[in-house]
Amino acid sequence: MRTFIPFLFLTLFTVASSAAQTARVQFIQNSPGPTSVDVYRGSTLFFNNFTFRTASPYMDMPAGDTINIGIAPKTSTSASDVVATFPVVFDSGKTYIVMIAGVIGATGPTAINLYVKDNAHETGPANGVDVTVFHGSPDFPAVDVDALWVTNNLVSNLSFGRYTEYVTLPPDLYDLAVQSAGTNNTGVTLRADLSSLAGGAITVFASGYYLASPSLGVFVAFADGTVVKLLITPMARVQVIHNVPESPVDIYIDSLRLADNFAFRRATPFLDLPADRELRLGIAGPESTGPSASVASFPLSLQTGKRYVLMAAGIAGATGSSALNLFVKSDARETGSASGLDMMVFHGVPDAPAVDVDAVFDADNVISGLSYGTFTDYLNLPAAKYDLALQPAGTSQTAASFRADLSTLSGKVATVFASGLLSQSPGLALLAAFPDGTVTEFNRTPVARLQLVHNSPAPVLDIYAGNTRLLDGFSFRTATPFADIPADRNLTFRAAADSSTSSASAFASFPVSFNTGETYVVVASGIVGAPGPKAFKLFIKSGAREQSSIPGNVDAQFFHGSTDAPEVDIRLPGGAVLFDNIQYGEFSGYQSASAADYKYYLTPFNNNDNILGAYIAEWSQHPGEAVTVFASGYYSGVSPAFALWAAFGSGVTVPLPPVAVPTSEPAAQEGISVWPNPATEVVSVKMYVKESEELTYRIVDAGGKTLQAGSFGQVNAGAFSETLSVSSLIPGVYCLQVSSGTGILVQKLVIQR
Repeated sequence: MRTFIPFLFLTLFTVASSAAQTARVQFIQNSPGPTSVDVYRGSTLFFNNFTFRTASPYMDMPAGDTINIGIAPKTSTSASDVVATFPVVFDSGKTYIVMIAGVIGATGPTAINLYVKDNAHETGPANGVDVTVFHGSPDFPAVDVDALWVTNNLVSNLSFGRYTEYVTLPPDLYDLAVQSAGTNNTGVTLRADLSSLAGGAITVFASGYYLASPSLGVFVAFADGTVVKLLITPMARVQVIHNVPESPVDIYIDSLRLADNFAFRRATPFLDLPADRELRLGIAGPESTGPSASVASFPLSLQTGKRYVLMAAGIAGATGSSALNLFVKSDARETGSASGLDMMVFHGVPDAPAVDVDAVFDADNVISGLSYGTFTDYLNLPAAKYDLALQPAGTSQTAASFRADLSTLSGKVATVFASGLLSQSPGLALLAAFPDGTVTEFNRTPVARLQLVHNSPAPVLDIYAGNTRLLDGFSFRTATPFADIPADRNLTFRAAADSSTSSASAFASFPVSFNTGETYVVVASGIVGAPGPKAFKLFIKSGAREQSSIPGNVDAQFFHGSTDAPEVDIRLPGGAVLFDNIQYGEFSGYQSASAADYKYYLTPFNNNDNILGAYIAEWSQHPGEAVTVFASGYYSGVSPAFALWAAFGSGVTVPLPPVAVPTSEPAAQEGISVWPNPATEVVSVKMYVKESEELTYRIVDAGGKTLQAGSFGQVNAGAFSETLSVSSLIPGVYCLQVSSGTGILVQKLVIQR
């Protein structure tokens, strides 16, 4: 029958023997195999069924003599069942910890053993807690332990079976990061609340198996024999974004350097930080030596399991609302929805007013009234290419527009933040921070320049770009001024009747795409509801001009926008054809001429003697401008009647006043005409030839030197036209001479650039 010695007996025994030489000893049972043992002192059962991860209180033990401590299975009936015996001698007046560790039946370093620590502490200083750590996991490698936010290297390279020396810690809440020795790879972080233990001493011991059962844990043994398990530190997930327009900074959480030389407009990945305790985030200059160098610090309290974005923003040294601050957003996300991008937006520009944000041509008022220092809730935007226009709140005036290509970000999540300063460097920017710490800066929206001309004899129109109403109440024969339009993306222009409620009311839609830096004129022409070539349509001209190519001149192009008018030419009196063979829906090239008033004759393309209409182009009031002349209305006389109109870059449109058609005006007279004159790159040479003959030409300077010469070849009798390149001539005054067998015709030629 097994002998059982009650704990009361042990207590009486120790009291009775206190007069003898004694030591103070605490026993801790940390052998995982088996998890309960019987401990014999000589032939006497000392601890019956001593359970794994339990401890005795400190007790008096005889000193000066050898004591044989035997370990037996918990089923033992006597000391004869002991499987391992360890002689120990305790010195009088000393304090010891005796740790039973290792495995019964194992050999080598992990065999069952007693690990004795002398100079143990039963108490600590009045204002501190004395801590020793024992590595008692047989299959776990050597470890380092950091007391996060307090001290690194609390424990260094502690291997199985070893104790640390005591360290005195202030009574506080600690998070102990256990790492494989020599690495920064934290295996586990454990919460140790020592805040109520001033004057005490504890033994922290690793216990169990890393790769088997019972599994690894870390426990604390108190002097009274109480053993508690350290639980895993409750964590929150945190991303820090540096949005202070400063040089790199160091970021501290309490005493831990979280980010070193952390650059402006950069982000950490989401990190685990201890929750349910008070922390302090400090911001210091680069190369700082510790948190005491922080120029600003902010209290931080995180809740278990939550996610946060911490945005450092403001201006270092400023006061008031622009001062350096830490803006905290809880309920942040690391993963997005099944489709689209989940995006929250932060206004981080201290000197900017509250803003609205439109996804240009996709959705108005995506964000309304976002003020500095605030986050939006998450928005879900379909994965596509957007132009995000920032506007002072309550206005439609875009301060800046940024191209956000989200087309590859379906299922992702991001924090989009406005950054920089309006009034000085660094300038305004818009960026997106992703959970892995990647930061993407959005480029300014690439733009083209665009003028819209309404030339359809239709009702007043509403024009939409995408889902955005671009023009409201756009009237026949009016135009917009040239304005920026997002380039390098696919858009859809839609036309709807006036007073439409949305783009869904459109009766026609047209896919368009504009190239960065180019200039366009888009003419809406045709008949609403008509089929075929006369149907309502947008006609697009690239290479448009907002001003003349030659200072002081007027550059004019022609658009044929009358659905029932024939193919036409426009010529000057005397026969020079400005715009040649233009049919419905076509644009001509530009012609540059001095800012004067010209008479335009409209003729059939194959009969310049037949003048269909005469108009005055009053260009004298528009030096330096470019103009689109457009044929408009019905040639057949149906209302609205045919007319020529002019659209200037400012958006002003005016009709060209009609004048009486001359009764006798030859299409070509004897002599030579050059257009344009002054010229830049090319000139059109026109003349009337009485009979078939060979023509040659040369261009001479004021001194008579021939600079360019050539032959027009054998030409037939009648009207003759040819184009010459003059791009090799420097600006100046020249003489064009055209020769035949019967004589020479001469015309002054001016080159301007």
